[in-house]
Amino acid sequence: MVSVLNRRLLRELFAHRWRLLAIVGIIAVGVNEYVAMGTCYRNLTEAKRDYYRQCRMADFWIDLKKAPVAELGALANLRGVAEFRPRIQFFATVDLENAKEPINGMILSMPDRREPVLNDIVMRRGGYFTDRRQNEVIVNESFAEHHHLVPGMWMRLVLNNRQQELFIVGTAISSEFVYLLGPGAIMPDPEHFGVFYLKHSYAEDVFDFEGATNQIVGRLTPEMQSQPRVVLNQAEELLDSFGVFTTTPLADQASNKSISQEIMGLDTFAIVMPIIFLTVAALVLNVVLTRLAEQERTMIGTLKALGYADGQVFWQFLKYALAVGLGGAVVGSVGGYYLAEWMTQQYRQFFQFPNLQNHFYAGQHLIALGIALACAAVGSVRGTRAVLRLKPAEAMRPKPPKGGGAILLERIGWFWNRLSSSWRMVVRSVVRNRMRTTIGIFAAAMGACVMASSFMMAQATYYLVDFQFRWVLRSDMDLTFKDEHGWGALLEAARLPGVDRAEPVLNVACKFRNGPYEKRGAVTGLIHNARLTVPRDLEARPLRIPAAGLMMTRKMAELMHVGRGDMVTIQPIQGLRREHQVPVVEIADCYIGTPVYANLDWLSRLIGEEMALSGVQLAVDGSAVHRAALYRELKEIPALEAANSRADMIQSLEDTLVRNLWVVIGLLVVFAGIIFFGSILNASLVSLAERGREVATLRVLGYTPWQIGKLLLRESMMTTIVGTLLGLPAGYYLSVLIAEMYDSEMFRFPVVSTTATWVGSVVMAIVFAMSAHVFVQLAIHRMDWLEALQAKE
Repeated sequence: MVSVLNRRLLRELFAHRWRLLAIVGIIAVGVNEYVAMGTCYRNLTEAKRDYYRQCRMADFWIDLKKAPVAELGALANLRGVAEFRPRIQFFATVDLENAKEPINGMILSMPDRREPVLNDIVMRRGGYFTDRRQNEVIVNESFAEHHHLVPGMWMRLVLNNRQQELFIVGTAISSEFVYLLGPGAIMPDPEHFGVFYLKHSYAEDVFDFEGATNQIVGRLTPEMQSQPRVVLNQAEELLDSFGVFTTTPLADQASNKSISQEIMGLDTFAIVMPIIFLTVAALVLNVVLTRLAEQERTMIGTLKALGYADGQVFWQFLKYALAVGLGGAVVGSVGGYYLAEWMTQQYRQFFQFPNLQNHFYAGQHLIALGIALACAAVGSVRGTRAVLRLKPAEAMRPKPPKGGGAILLERIGWFWNRLSSSWRMVVRSVVRNRMRTTIGIFAAAMGACVMASSFMMAQATYYLVDFQFRWVLRSDMDLTFKDEHGWGALLEAARLPGVDRAEPVLNVACKFRNGPYEKRGAVTGLIHNARLTVPRDLEARPLRIPAAGLMMTRKMAELMHVGRGDMVTIQPIQGLRREHQVPVVEIADCYIGTPVYANLDWLSRLIGEEMALSGVQLAVDGSAVHRAALYRELKEIPALEAANSRADMIQSLEDTLVRNLWVVIGLLVVFAGIIFFGSILNASLVSLAERGREVATLRVLGYTPWQIGKLLLRESMMTTIVGTLLGLPAGYYLSVLIAEMYDSEMFRFPVVSTTATWVGSVVMAIVFAMSAHVFVQLAIHRMDWLEALQAKE
């Protein structure tokens, strides 16, 4: 008998295969999201852990002006410091023959002979330094690949205002630069920024740093790793006489912060997105199994009369649901693995790991299987519970027809009388089948939620690029000097080829303090009529730089717990390092970093300078000849630390972030479409099955299959549109949640909603609903209406 029941189960699964495949698709998407996000989370987490261990990643960085290495012994005795390594770090200009634009580089010293050190490097090609020559260099791998540099070649770097010929002995990567950002950049750009490792002895000689250091990297003892700031504050006091610029714990290091934030985002998405899809799948499966249980009530009654217990009968229906869950789990697991493979491949473009591979985590897939089966089981409970409560004799009789009667809307005479007879049939069906209608509305709301949030992500990305690089930062080229200069540097910059306008910039590193809240950052000094950096408010309206006081960006104000009109204490880390109580005059908005602006003249006086600048912003004409001449001259300026092109930053964003974003959005739209398609298809087919006699009667009365299909289309459209309209606010709040997840000091996502987002979501919902109705219409055309008229039910 068991085999007979199982054969019947297989026949039922085959008979309802198309309807069930739609539910399998929804479950598969949920499992797919869970497996893909969870697998990528573990891929990145394990790659990061292994890489940090391999390179002996530091727990802190201390940047100084210049300190004798012999004077650092006291640091080793500081409680909490396990070990440290002094090294030399400088920025440099790279001069490559095949590169027209100026290229920025970071110089770091490494031991002359290979030995285990903090922030070690992993050799990729060639080898470590040799004893043959002093002027050897190891080049960051991504930079070398982009510029076709290989061991055995020579290259030129401008070091300490002198051009040096260096011999490339190898290429390498380091855990310190998993996410390699150049000065002022927000995306890795190996075309315009690289890291270059020199022998420590050679770096001492070329930078006049014999026996001295300007950066210390170190590790903390296990008991102090959770409170690095305590140790760093003590270290800063200890090294204060050597001019401490910044102290950075691992949590705030740019590369580590970027990769950690991405890992956290994956962890959150691996929970939020699957919940949406699996909840919808459970509810839709509930509708299907409820209908199946009602169809099979006579069989259920017969089985109970023959002595089968309720548990045995329930297990038969549960197997039906578990088969659907198993199908969704298998499809979703396979798809999730390959989606994780694609995502991991994309991460290799942004993050430099020695071995970032996609792995098969059996536990992840088993958990996904368990979740899918649990989802299916929950969806089966309500469908069979009511029938199982029936006595065998009652269950063996066909289900009595539902009661009729007027619905509440019929009491609204002015409304009801204006409806045609067909619309009255549709409204009565929608209202009387409250559970099915509610589930349909919820499914449509979740589909619209996912779709609207994906469209808002696209809008937010384009808005961010426009806000930062077309409205706030409007310069074509930003020049950063190694040291502060007077106004003569501005005049020289203004005379460069193709320059239409030059504006000075003064960046002053500072400590900000407001009661218990303390933050390190910088104040950017701008002239009062600046046009190349234009701070803006939340509505993107330009703000005027105050004559005195600070203009803080909103994120910095939140971190410091200050608002407009509040006082904050700042202490410059250069010039006259006295504390000053200054007012926060204005609050600006910004999505990258936490800049603070001030009037350049006022800021110069604050640090005890008559008139100082640390950089120049340039607006240049569009002449290719002038641009080439400008690049040639910039390469020859020894005092230049970095030159950043706004066009290059925008291009880098569009080539990486925007391009990949559209792929992700496309996937999310398809996933949302599966929700719409699966829920609408099942609801319509269940409605069609329940109303078989009604449909057959309409055929006898002369209704065509197209007219009958039109009635069901109206029902599905009512639930789809109502659900979509309810889902749009949910999509907005999901976008707010995503923005909060990625809200950090380095980067923030704006929440942007436009008419195009809402209209596009509604249009796509209607398109998916129409697509599902195509299959419903086919079922109507194939329906044997004569058999339906003869049915007892």
